[in-house]
Amino acid sequence: MIIKCKLKLILKPGKATPTPPIAPILGQYGLNLMNFCNKFNNLTKNINVEFIHVKIIVFQNLNYEIILGSESLSNVIKKIINVEKFSKKPGIEHIIINNFNFINIISKNRFLYEKKKISSIRKMILGTFYSLGIKYE
Repeated sequence: MIIKCKLKLILKPGKATPTPPIAPILGQYGLNLMNFCNKFNNLTKNINVEFIHVKIIVFQNLNYEIILGSESLSNVIKKIINVEKFSKKPGIEHIIINNFNFINIISKNRFLYEKKKISSIRKMILGTFYSLGIKYE
């Protein structure tokens, strides 16, 4: 099969509806929105996270394949450090966390990502901390 396009979305599991933001993205490729929403909701009905990453591969004959990813790193951090909102000014205002929370985040995310080395995962988490306005001690 010839691949027409690859799409990446972040959606709520089990709550897809044929309305924006899904409708404009998938509609421009000619996909049946109701079929997609039903298929996605059936795949994710037992997943209990806020948002997940979804990859959609659309083929030339308008068939598609849904690949479910993991929860976003920022949502995992938000749960572990019990914060509702992150800093609005990341370079100026900071949220300070301790080293125990940092180790906890690394241990939970070690097997969720493609990176195998702990040092690579540590760098990814530190970059996310920096962009969210978090410092750890």
